[in-house]
Amino acid sequence: MDFTEKQSHEEQRNRVIEVAGKMFAEQGIRKVRMDDVAAALTMSKRTLYEMFRDKEELLLECIKVNQQKKLEYANEVAITSENVLEIVVRIYQQGMDEMRSFNGSFFTDIKRYPKVCEWLNLRREENKGKTKAFFLAGVEQGIFRKDLNYDIFQYLMGLSMNGYFNNVDSLQWPITEVMETVLHTNIRGICTEKGQQLFNHYLEKK
Repeated sequence: MDFTEKQSHEEQRNRVIEVAGKMFAEQGIRKVRMDDVAAALTMSKRTLYEMFRDKEELLLECIKVNQQKKLEYANEVAITSENVLEIVVRIYQQGMDEMRSFNGSFFTDIKRYPKVCEWLNLRREENKGKTKAFFLAGVEQGIFRKDLNYDIFQYLMGLSMNGYFNNVDSLQWPITEVMETVLHTNIRGICTEKGQQLFNHYLEKK
């Protein structure tokens, strides 16, 4: 796609984020240079640097857009789902579809960008309360056990996922298989008998 004066600045910027985000995901962050992004868009490097100060700023914007899309999808799923367990399964399935297009090095490369890591950590902190409320809603629905401390559960889930993503290069299994195992083990562990039955039902439908 050639960039012309007829295109608005916002259209150009959105297109850069779309193309760069796909390149970062498929090739890994470290391998993608600003020169590569400009070349893929048949755009001058000067124009690219006028939009984004450096690679980290571009990466951060790509991640913000991706996170916003995930939020919009999660809100849509919440409206159309019967219970919290259906929400979990549908969002998990969407995440697995996305993960299959990711180069494993993306998750280790991202640690080299402190502004991106800081933003992601802030988002996790902001979402802790919402996540706990989500699990407690599952308790009210009779799907999740009421005898558990969900602050501890969130903490352990965070440790688990961070451990996997921080060591993705040394994993001997596909990241999708690891995440599926984590989901099945942890979600089944907090489900009531009713939750177990629903979980099996939703997995059979996928």
